[in-house]
Amino acid sequence: SSLLSRLDPRWKLAALLIFAAVAASLHTLPVAAAGLAIALLLALLARLPPRWFLQRLGAAALFFALFALPLPWLLNGEEPAWTWGPLRLSQHGLQGAFLLAAKAVTLVTLFVTMLATAPLQTTLKAARALCIPGLFVQLSLLTYRYAFVLADELRRLRIALRVRGYRNRVCRHSYRTAGHVVGTLLLRSYERAERVGQAMRCRGFYGQFRSLNNFSTHFVDLMAFLLIVASAAALALWDWKF
Repeated sequence: SSLLSRLDPRWKLAALLIFAAVAASLHTLPVAAAGLAIALLLALLARLPPRWFLQRLGAAALFFALFALPLPWLLNGEEPAWTWGPLRLSQHGLQGAFLLAAKAVTLVTLFVTMLATAPLQTTLKAARALCIPGLFVQLSLLTYRYAFVLADELRRLRIALRVRGYRNRVCRHSYRTAGHVVGTLLLRSYERAERVGQAMRCRGFYGQFRSLNNFSTHFVDLMAFLLIVASAAALALWDWKF
């Protein structure tokens, strides 16, 4: 229970999407840092458990680090640079790395906040109410649901391999076995998708998203939407004037 979880999911989703679009388009480091501070404030208002939030942020940071860490050695500009033998560290590259990291952490924070303050099916119904294509909504819901099913299927395959004495080694047999596992998983995924599609058609599914959640707009929803959008507009103006 938090302030953000009590907001109308439609207004909350629209506000966070606008803020995320502005945060992704920023070009200056101080403005990006301000956007990150606002995103962290929203996460604080959402009362996210710190350990839970840091675990997901750390997993995303490992991915973004692959793009941010090489920038100080790859980008060159008019700013000063430091040279150690064949290595050249540029200030312009450092600024680019910090800018990319700030924007990435901001987007991940907004995404986690959005998912943590409402059930996924409620968020997807709000997305459909905002005229996001129904096909995208349906695919997102089915992907989320069956990603865990396929993970369980992969876990069973790994247990079956270990029971039969298989161990990971750098050899041709290990590569061939891994290829067989991937092929088996893809085949089972295809067969399960066929069965799920047939079951949905038998139950009268015709592409319309259904949910038992009913939305209602209140004054606090409008105020929260205007406040978040105004913050995004202020960041965009500051970035343009910087």
